[in-house]
Amino acid sequence: MKASFYLLLILLLGVALCSQISESPAPATSDNLKSTAAALNDKATRFLEAEQYDSAYTYAQKGGEISEKTKDWNEWGKAQLNLLTSSYYLDRYAEAAATFPVVEQKAQAAISPDSAFWGEYFNLTGAIFNKLGNYEEALRYGLKEIAFYEKNGDSLSQALASNNVGTYYRSRGDYDRALEYTQSALQIYRSYSKTDPADLSWTYSNLSAIWYRKKDYPQSIATSQEALAILEKHFPGKMPHERIIIYSDLANAHVEIQEHDKALEYIQKALQVHKQNDVEEELEITWHNLGYIYRMMGRYPEAIVYLKKAIERYGAAHPNLGKAYRHLGFIALRQGDLHGALGWQQQALLTLTDSFPYQDILANPAPQRVNAYQDFLFTLRDKGETLQKLAEKESNPKFLEASLATYDLAMGLLDSMRAEYQEGSRQFWNQEARPIMENAIGVALRLYQNSGGQQFLEQAFRYAEKSKALLLAEALRDAAARQQAGIPDSILQEEKSLKIDIAFYKRQIFREQQKAAPDTAKMLGWQKNILERRRANEALLARLENSYPEYYQIKYGAPALSIPALQQLLPPNTGLLQYFRGDQGLYVFYFDKTAARGLQLNADSSLTQTLERLLGNLRDRNQAVEQGRNAAAVGQFATDAAALYRMLLAPAFEKMPEKLVVIPDGNLSYLPFELLLTESDAATSYADLPFLLRKTVLRYEYSASLALQRQPHRSPDYFFAGYAPAYESDLTMASRDGNSTCRDAETTAFASLLNNQNEVSQIAQMLRGQSFLGAAATEQTFKQRIHEPRILHLAMHGFLNDCDPLYSGLAFSRPAQNAGGDSIVGEDANNRKEENDGFLHAYEIYNLKMNAEMAVLSACNTGRGHLAKGEGVISLARAFKYAGCPNVLMSLWQADDQATAQIMQDFYKNLKQGMGKDEAIRQAKLTYLGANSRNHPFFWGAFVLIGDDAPVKQPTQWIWYGAALLLLAGAGFWYWHAKRKT
Repeated sequence: MKASFYLLLILLLGVALCSQISESPAPATSDNLKSTAAALNDKATRFLEAEQYDSAYTYAQKGGEISEKTKDWNEWGKAQLNLLTSSYYLDRYAEAAATFPVVEQKAQAAISPDSAFWGEYFNLTGAIFNKLGNYEEALRYGLKEIAFYEKNGDSLSQALASNNVGTYYRSRGDYDRALEYTQSALQIYRSYSKTDPADLSWTYSNLSAIWYRKKDYPQSIATSQEALAILEKHFPGKMPHERIIIYSDLANAHVEIQEHDKALEYIQKALQVHKQNDVEEELEITWHNLGYIYRMMGRYPEAIVYLKKAIERYGAAHPNLGKAYRHLGFIALRQGDLHGALGWQQQALLTLTDSFPYQDILANPAPQRVNAYQDFLFTLRDKGETLQKLAEKESNPKFLEASLATYDLAMGLLDSMRAEYQEGSRQFWNQEARPIMENAIGVALRLYQNSGGQQFLEQAFRYAEKSKALLLAEALRDAAARQQAGIPDSILQEEKSLKIDIAFYKRQIFREQQKAAPDTAKMLGWQKNILERRRANEALLARLENSYPEYYQIKYGAPALSIPALQQLLPPNTGLLQYFRGDQGLYVFYFDKTAARGLQLNADSSLTQTLERLLGNLRDRNQAVEQGRNAAAVGQFATDAAALYRMLLAPAFEKMPEKLVVIPDGNLSYLPFELLLTESDAATSYADLPFLLRKTVLRYEYSASLALQRQPHRSPDYFFAGYAPAYESDLTMASRDGNSTCRDAETTAFASLLNNQNEVSQIAQMLRGQSFLGAAATEQTFKQRIHEPRILHLAMHGFLNDCDPLYSGLAFSRPAQNAGGDSIVGEDANNRKEENDGFLHAYEIYNLKMNAEMAVLSACNTGRGHLAKGEGVISLARAFKYAGCPNVLMSLWQADDQATAQIMQDFYKNLKQGMGKDEAIRQAKLTYLGANSRNHPFFWGAFVLIGDDAPVKQPTQWIWYGAALLLLAGAGFWYWHAKRKT
C-alpha cells in the first residue's frame, strides 16, 4: 500500500509539472527548472534510501528530462545514476543496458572525465551486465572503475571495485584472476582502521566463493567462517541477506566433502533467516542450493522438488536458470530416464545461449556469445554422456554421432576459455576438461571402429593432442612469435622485469606460508604487488598483439596437427606412440610413414598395480643394492616389465620401428619405456634380459606437435659448459639427492657429492668446453652466462617441492655473502636485483631465455614433479623446455653418483663421434649394462631424453672446414705462383 500511495503522488506531480510547463503563458526560467530538477533528484535519492525503487525511478526519470533540457549536466548525471540504481533493484537489467550507449555518449560530451559520476557509472554498468550474464562487458566496466579510483587515489572505492571485478572473473570461470582481485580488495580493507566491517565480511564471503570453485573446500569453509564471525561480532542479528549467502556457501562446501549433516544444518539456517526476517529476495537461490545438496546426497525426489520451486521463481533471464535445468538433467540421467535427461539438458542450452533451434533435440547451438562458460560446458558434457548412453541402449548410431558433435562443441568452448584466461585458470580448466576429452576420444574411436571412417580417427587424435602440454606449447609458440616479429628488446626487457617481480613476490608469500605464524598483512601486501604487475603485464601483451600483427598471427595462427601432416613430418623408420590416460580408460595412438591406428587399451587394476610395483622397484636404491642380483628380484622385475610391454606396446604396432618417439600421459610419464621387456624371460641376471632398449632407439616428448617442431637456428659462443658445485655439509652421498618437501630449499643441508666435479672436469676437457667447479659453480654465474654454451651440463643436487612445483629447483654453490632472509629493501622492482641465493628454482628458470641446444640435468629427479592433468609432469626438465632449451636429458629417480658419472662420460663420447642424442644415451646405457656388475636398472635406467634425435653440432667441424679451405687456398696460390713463373 505504501508503495502504491507514493506512486500515485509521483504520477500526480508529473501531470502537474507537465501542465505547468506547457500551459503557462510565461516560460519558466532556467533557474526554476534547474531547481525543479534538483528537487526531483533529491526525492529520487530519498526513495532509493527507503528502498522504494518504483518511486525513485519515476522521479529520477523526470529529473533527468528537465536537467537535459536546461543543460544542467551535473543534475542530469545524478538522475542517470538514480535511474540505473532503481533499474538494478527493480531487475530491469536489459532495459537499463539498452540505455548505456546513449547515456555514455551524452556524458562523454558534457561531463568531465574526473567527475565522480564516472566511478559510480562504471560500478552500476558493471553490476547490471553481471546480472545479465554478460561478464565480458561487466569486466570491461569494472576495470574502468578500478582505473578511475586508482587515478583519484580513492583506495576504499578501489577496494569495492576490485571486489566486483573479482566477482565478474569468478562468474566467468577465471578463478585465478578472481582470487587476485579479491585478495587485493582484502588488503586495502585490512590496511584501513576505519574500514566498514560489513565490507570486510563481504570480501571474505567472496573469497569463500572463489575457493569453492577452485575446489579448495577447506579454504572455502575457513573464509566463510571468517565472514560469519565478523557479522556476529559487529552486527548481531542483523544483515540477513549476507548471513543467507554465508550459510549457503558453507552448506555447499560441506556437501562437496561429504559432510552432509553439516550441509543440511547450514542450509536450514539460511532458510530460517529468510523466514525470521521476512526476506523473500533470492529465496529461490536458497531453494536451488538445497536442491543441489539433496542431489549430491542422492535424495533425488527432494532435489527435484526444490529445484523446480527455484525455477518457478527465477524467470526467463535469471543466470541460475540454466544451472537448475542442468541439475534436473543430471538427476534424470542417474535415474535412467535418458530422454528426460536430454530434454532438461536441451532446455539448459536454450537458456544459456543467445539463439538455439530447440525443435531438434539432437541439435547443438552455435552461440554468438557464451559468458556462463562453466554451466554451458558442463551442460554439453552431460548431454554428450546422455547421448552416449542412448546410443548404447537403443543401438542407434545417430545418437553416437550427435554425442561426438556435442563433445566437439565443448572442445571449441574450451579453446575459447584457454585463450582468455591466465595460466593458473587455464590449467584448472585443462584438468576439468579431461573427462570430456576422454569421452570424446572414446566416442570417436568407437565410430572409427564401427565405420572405418578416417575422419573419426583424426578427431580422436586431435582431442588427444589437445590434451598435451598446452601451456608449454603456447609458451614456446609465444617465444617464437616474439623472435620472428622483431619486437624491440626494451619491450621484452620490460616484460621480463614484470615477470621477475611477480615471481619474487610469489616466493615471498610462499616463504611466509611456511612459518608457524604467517603474517597475513605482509602476504596481502605482496598479493597486491602481484596484481599491479599482472595488470601491467596484461596491458603490455595487449599492446604487443595490437602493434605487432605478425606476433599475433604466429602465436595464435598455428593450425592443428593432422595425421597426414604428422606422417609427412615423421622421419623414415620412425614410429610415434601417443597415450591418453583418463579416469576410466587408456588410449593409444601409433603412427609411422604408412600406418595410423588408435585403440583403447585394457586399463584395469592389474595395469595400475604392475606399474606401481615396477616403479617402486626402480626407485628403491636400498632394494637395488641389497637384492639387485637376487634371482627372485630379477624374476619379479622381468615378470612386471614383460607384462607392461604386452599391455602398453604390443597392441599398438605390428613391426618394431627402428626409432620410437613416446608421448606418455598420466603416471606413464614416470616410466622409462626402454626398460620394458619385449618378451617373457627366465634370465637370472639383468644383463641378459631382452630390454626394449636393445631393439629400438627411444626418445620422449610432451606432445606430437613438439616432437615434430623445427628448431630455430642457434649461435652459441662455445660448445659446452658444466657446473659442479661443492656443498657445505660434512655428509657425503653416493647419490644425487632429490629432497621432497614443502620446506624452502634454504633450510636443507645438501651433502657433498663424490664424483660430480670429476665428471664435469673430464667432460669439459674431452669437449674443450668450460667447467665451473666448486665455489665457481654459482647461480649468478649460471644466469650471467646462460646464452653462451650449446650444451649445459648441471651435475648437482636437485630438490622437489611437494606443495608447489615452481619451488623445486637445483642447488648451486652458495655465494660467499648471501643476504638471504625474506626482507625487501624497497618495493620498487627496478631497484631490486634478481635473487642469486644459490638455489635455482623452477619459477626462475621459466623466466630465463636460453640459447642452449641441450641441457643435461645430471641431478636427481629432474624429470619428476607434480602431475598436472592436461599438461604432464611439472618438472625441472619442463622448466628448461619452457625457457627455450629444446632437448633435455633428465632423470626419473634418485641418480647414483658413480653410475651417472660413467654414463655421462660415454654419452658425450658418443655425441663427439656424431651419434644422435637419442642413440648416444642408448649406447651409453648399453655399455654400462654390459660392463658393470651393478646392473640393476636403478643404476643406469634413470636418464631419458626429451627432444629430437639429431646429432649435436660439433665446433670442431668448422675448424676442419676452415683448415681445408686454407689448404685449398694455399694450393691454389702455389699453383698460380708456379704457373706465373713458368
